[in-house]
Amino acid sequence: MRDEEFDRIVQGLRADAQPIDPTPYGGPQKTKPGLTKRGKIALGVGAAVLAGGSLIGWQMHSAQVAESEAKAEEIALKVEALELEKLREMNRAAEQSRKSDLSQARVRQAAIDACMKGSIGLTKEEGGPSRRDVERDCQARYPEQSDTSDMEAVSTVKDNGGGDVNGGLLLGGGALALVLVAAAKKAKRHEA
Repeated sequence: MRDEEFDRIVQGLRADAQPIDPTPYGGPQKTKPGLTKRGKIALGVGAAVLAGGSLIGWQMHSAQVAESEAKAEEIALKVEALELEKLREMNRAAEQSRKSDLSQARVRQAAIDACMKGSIGLTKEEGGPSRRDVERDCQARYPEQSDTSDMEAVSTVKDNGGGDVNGGLLLGGGALALVLVAAAKKAKRHEA
């Protein structure tokens, strides 16, 4: 069942139809390869901004590095000065300790000599103590004083670098970590 009227209309449209122009605004135009003047200006300005920003950033970075190096050097000099002052104080304290030890040794020796002179008559008696016994007795009467200064005590202390860690502190820290992990898991389940 063909519709003859429809066929006639379609045939008429085909006969009246003109070919379609593929370039209704004229033929293909030739374009120059490359950028337009506006594009070239935009690229030039962008490159200048990028280069200028990089230069300013580099200068700021190098200034900060120089400043931090100067501060580090200043701190190192201050640390060296403090170490030198500490050594001076330790030497001064050691010298004072040496002088006091020397004066104590002289006083002790004078007391021992006086004791020996006073007891020398006993050694000449028959059946009396020998000179060596009298000397030991006098030395026992005036013992050496081993009084060390605080600075010497501090300088002889050896630190092994590892501090003693309290076992209770470790257990408490471990328990706290476990509680935090459990709470985080519980909170994660409730969010889901």
